Amino acid sequence: MAMDFERFKKINDERPNYGEMENPSVVSAYRNTGCGDGYRLYLNINPESQTIEDASYTTTGCGFSLAALSMACEWLKNKKITEAENISSEEIERLFEFPDRRKNYPDTAVDAVKKAINDYKNGTGIKPEDRISKTYAMDRLKEKGNLRDEKLTQVVLENENLENVDFTGSNMSHAFLVGANLKGAVMRDVKLRGAFLNGANLENADLTGADLRWAKLSGAKLDGAILDGALYDAGTRLDTKYIFLFDKMTQQGKESYINDKSPEEVIV
Repeated sequence: MAMDFERFKKINDERPNYGEMENPSVVSAYRNTGCGDGYRLYLNINPESQTIEDASYTTTGCGFSLAALSMACEWLKNKKITEAENISSEEIERLFEFPDRRKNYPDTAVDAVKKAINDYKNGTGIKPEDRISKTYAMDRLKEKGNLRDEKLTQVVLENENLENVDFTGSNMSHAFLVGANLKGAVMRDVKLRGAFLNGANLENADLTGADLRWAKLSGAKLDGAILDGALYDAGTRLDTKYIFLFDKMTQQGKESYINDKSPEEVIV
């Protein structure tokens, strides 16, 4: 059966079940080691009945990741934990069928769900004190006029306008900054390890000394950006046209891809 492209487009336009959840029972982070995409699952679980009352997600992945996670969250609602533990790709594809070359996306969504269930049972999800919400970050920005020296780990600031904001010294490791406008932002010595900056506008941003190890900047605009002394490793991804910026940076950790791979292979 051919994929329903109209429904695929509708899912991507409307993004059912997408977004942060207020006061979830568990927040689980999952990283696809194959492509580097990040997923987060938010589950609200009734502690007495052990029923999943609500489920949502965020992702840096493509439209197929979004569709798979949307369907997975829809399936999870009103399921007992014992049922959710046995989720399969087939359950997801009963809600939306993926083309043969994209069957890996429901498989990955299943892996993410099972990790979320284990995180709930074992108390190994993102700790409540590390669940920094967008509301908190934007309130602090309004209050202080900057976000210097803030703990912003795991924060989701996707597509936010943060032009010229001063983040100096903040911890933004594993932050979701996909599509954010960070033009002219001051990000000196900011911890951005494992952060997702896909498609972000970093034109003329000052990232001197920033920790960009395992950060994903594919599609990011880096014209005029200052990366002197910024840290990078094998997981730091830049588009081919910005490879020259590695010469300004400091390698720390695993050997960089650019030392043993062609420039085209740097792109994710």
